[in-house]
Amino acid sequence: MYVTASYPIQFPEVKRVIGHYFTKIYDHNELIKDRLGIQERFIENFVPWLNKGHIKFKGLKDFKYVYITNGNTEAITVSMLEHNLRPIVNEFEYPGIFAQAKEYAKSGIVLRNRTKFLSLPFYNDGEEHENTEITLKENSFVDLAWAGGSGIKKTFDLSQVGYVAFSFSKMFGIQYHRVGILFSKKPINTFEIYKKEAYVNLAGVGMVNQLMSFSPSYFYDKYKYIADEICDKLGYEKTSSLWFGKYNNKKMPLFEEWLKHENRN
Repeated sequence: MYVTASYPIQFPEVKRVIGHYFTKIYDHNELIKDRLGIQERFIENFVPWLNKGHIKFKGLKDFKYVYITNGNTEAITVSMLEHNLRPIVNEFEYPGIFAQAKEYAKSGIVLRNRTKFLSLPFYNDGEEHENTEITLKENSFVDLAWAGGSGIKKTFDLSQVGYVAFSFSKMFGIQYHRVGILFSKKPINTFEIYKKEAYVNLAGVGMVNQLMSFSPSYFYDKYKYIADEICDKLGYEKTSSLWFGKYNNKKMPLFEEWLKHENRN
């Protein structure tokens, strides 16, 4: 399924913050006592933080239902199942979307509500897909997995879409900590159950709260020259992402080259 997965590394700043959090700040008992407050503050602080980056978004404050999720994968699969969303995707879109729909079909679950799914920035090249503007005018599902750390300098209006999911995985290289946030125009009962008791990844949320001291564009601005050097070396076309270039219109992950650079330095 993940034939062109582009793994981010953790930059030294991220490693330091994570180490400090788990050795000096993390307290299981305090998380339990303040779980609802932690959840509420995280949701409240997210949009202002996100809009400090190069790529910005209007309309997120209009969504009535907001949930902490285990990354965008959970946001997509639960929403798809509960709201019976049958995904319509562009060529070269994130393959996990359609793969999950196929698995539901195999188990006898029929998804009837035809819904456009779009990654913004786009999964295959880190840029704005040509169908973005028209998709944002519909009751679509927008996947912002690559928005954190994007070099795109534009404001997008999300007020008309039905769902917006964001993951911190690519932004900070924390894909194995599973922290995301989902905005929905309609309630999603599975997430409502979790939200009522803040039964979510609070340890990961606490860690991300510390990492949000960095703006969404901090690492892009600081390290983009290295990604460009790697693309030049490999003969790839540069993109608005740190983690992949393009060759013959195909996404080319840079993870191995980033590791080599880290080892040299």
